[in-house]
Amino acid sequence: MKARELLTGIEFEAFAPLNGDVTSVVTDARKPVSGALFVCIRGTKFDTHTLAKEVFDAGAVLLVSEEKLDEGIPHVVVADTRAALSVIWANFYGNPQNKFSHVIGITGTNGKTSTSMMARAVFEAAGHRVGLIGTTKYVVGDREYDAPLTTPAPEDLFRYFAEMIEAGCDTLIMEVSSHSLSQKRVETIPFTVGIFTNLTQDHLDYHGTMEAYRKEKEKLFSMCRVGLINADDEASVHFLASAKCPTYTYGEGEAAFSASEICAAVDGVRYRLTFREESYDVSVPIPGNFTVYNSLAALSAAKLCGIDLSLAVSAIATMDGVPGRVERLPNTGDVSVILDYAHTPDALENVLKTLGDLPHGRIFVVFGCGGDRDPKKRPIMGRIACAGADCAIVTSDNPRTEDPEAIIADILEGCKNSPNLYAVITDRTEAIRRALTDAKAGDVVLLAGKGHEEYVIDKTGKHPYSEKKIVREFFEEKHEGQL
Repeated sequence: MKARELLTGIEFEAFAPLNGDVTSVVTDARKPVSGALFVCIRGTKFDTHTLAKEVFDAGAVLLVSEEKLDEGIPHVVVADTRAALSVIWANFYGNPQNKFSHVIGITGTNGKTSTSMMARAVFEAAGHRVGLIGTTKYVVGDREYDAPLTTPAPEDLFRYFAEMIEAGCDTLIMEVSSHSLSQKRVETIPFTVGIFTNLTQDHLDYHGTMEAYRKEKEKLFSMCRVGLINADDEASVHFLASAKCPTYTYGEGEAAFSASEICAAVDGVRYRLTFREESYDVSVPIPGNFTVYNSLAALSAAKLCGIDLSLAVSAIATMDGVPGRVERLPNTGDVSVILDYAHTPDALENVLKTLGDLPHGRIFVVFGCGGDRDPKKRPIMGRIACAGADCAIVTSDNPRTEDPEAIIADILEGCKNSPNLYAVITDRTEAIRRALTDAKAGDVVLLAGKGHEEYVIDKTGKHPYSEKKIVREFFEEKHEGQL
């Protein structure tokens, strides 16, 4: 591909001829760069502008930079190389993002995955072929891929888009993380509908403040035709004020799409959905008040894309649960074992409240906090767990490069003076088995934090780890011991 073709749509100042052939696009100087267009990136830990000479000597045919480089190095200067990189990869794959009929982008701290899964069920029921990008997996036609990032880097993102178009997908539903907005991974995507779910504390290790975190998410609403905002979230006023597109609201109060007559039960939620002159009884087989918001967002987005609401309501009533989201694990005991991805204070509080509102005995929660992530939320989650459960077991959860004991010490600051029981068992498997051992008939054991994840990350890398397998093996052993 010609260098000039890759730069289509980008404003730049050229210090080289642009008619040469480019065989690849590279941002990592450790990868082969011969014949490549190399994009210099200022990262949080390293700036590859400093490697310009080495990259050129290694065979790169053109560099994209934010500053003028040494004479003799063929390069173009752009205002922002991250923004340029997204455009370059879109051009490399033939701009597949422009070939979808509908593109739904979902941002927010919690609820993105559940909302995307619900929206997918609705759009498929309406006859659309849907590609999915999200926290639990990427779905491309009949293929599924593991999801190392909620929103992939441009190199992978536009490759998946191209595969989706080739597979006949006409609709794209994707979770849009604050990191991807900050790093300009999604700026070339023409979102049909942008959805804001909620804003609570998370990722402050990266963004620094809640205001900065919020402002990154607000950027989505300068990229879409229509915005859909959760009117019941405190941050909604900022999203509505900053949006550069027409907006609709959804919520339990005054909203364009409103939910009323809400009934929560162990088998799901029911409510009345009203939009203008239309009104429908909605039933969703997933418990929790957050399910009202997630389903309401999915149904509202479908309506804004021209899907009949009666069809959408029927589709959502028969959908399967969302993996790792209030997922009930089958077992041979009389204990309810719930798997949930709750890894933020708000999510943990919501799932504990949901379980507390349902018929139950005691509630046990096994949880930890991830390493190399916002440490400020750790004592908050400790306080919430101890307040919301009869017994909280603090354990390890993806410590990454940190010492698990140090993370636990941070969590325990929030557990002090709790009237409820709490324990510390650093080994997560042992912690899960202890909760299952202590639980009696009618009790609930919540395994919080990992959800759909089938791995653990520590100082030595990423290793297979399945909470479902641990639970299954526990009850198999218990059953054999009772024979």
